[in-house]
Amino acid sequence: MRRVKVFGGTMAAAAAAMALTVSAWANPVKTEYAFTTGTNTITVGEAVDSVIGKLGEAGDVKTLTNCANGGKDKAYIYDNFDIYTTQDAKKNTVVESIVLKNDKVATEEGLKVGQTPAKVMEIYPGAKESMGLYTVVLGDTQIVVDCGFSNDKVVSISYENYIAQ
Repeated sequence: MRRVKVFGGTMAAAAAAMALTVSAWANPVKTEYAFTTGTNTITVGEAVDSVIGKLGEAGDVKTLTNCANGGKDKAYIYDNFDIYTTQDAKKNTVVESIVLKNDKVATEEGLKVGQTPAKVMEIYPGAKESMGLYTVVLGDTQIVVDCGFSNDKVVSISYENYIAQ
């Protein structure tokens, strides 16, 4: 009789461990902010060639003046968002920032242009506010939400690299 109880307890423990493993796999812990559009996920620091390969050609591409790396930065202009690039330490062209321009796209957490500062704080309770800019950090990324000069609604949302100070 005792063996049955021990075996049953062992099986219950194994089932619980398996459930936790499946749960962690189904809902992995986020380590950085990423922008998802359609079936494509983009992160700051990602190689631009990879991003353009996922998204297709931009509606417009602008070369940005930047004396730090010889004017090689670019802005890839899409309908609902823009991708800004720079060169990393190894001179690879990478995504420097992603800017959401309208309410046709949202952060993975559900924030859109046009929503209120109260919604920003509901979605990102740890956000720090300064002069209408709300910043939330996760790993090496940050989301900066601009609520305009009157701090009454979200006018743009940007994903950026974060360097701890």
